[in-house]
Amino acid sequence: MSAPQNWNELCDRLSDMFGMDVDLNGVLYLVGVRERGLTLRKFTKFEKWSLINLGSCVLYKEIGMVEELGTDRDGWPMFREKSLLTNWTEERKQKTLQDCAIRYFSKVFEDNPAE
Repeated sequence: MSAPQNWNELCDRLSDMFGMDVDLNGVLYLVGVRERGLTLRKFTKFEKWSLINLGSCVLYKEIGMVEELGTDRDGWPMFREKSLLTNWTEERKQKTLQDCAIRYFSKVFEDNPAE
């Protein structure tokens, strides 16, 4: 499967693949699920937010904004900010995550053409 060329194409493709509407939180959730090696199932609200947070950390790690410190006692990766994301506007954070998600899923689709 070819790599998505833009944000809307990525969201449309993931929506078609998973049968759900996908926005930024949905993309982050799917990154988190994939990184934890899980399958889609019914998650608690806390688990969903943990997966969304993991997804954002994984994407920010790709551009050096956070670093992975290891795992906690439950096996979840722990991260630390390397740059001051708190100074960024929400719009800038969203655009950065969208760009990182396009690159992330481009690699996924290239490595796994059947996905």
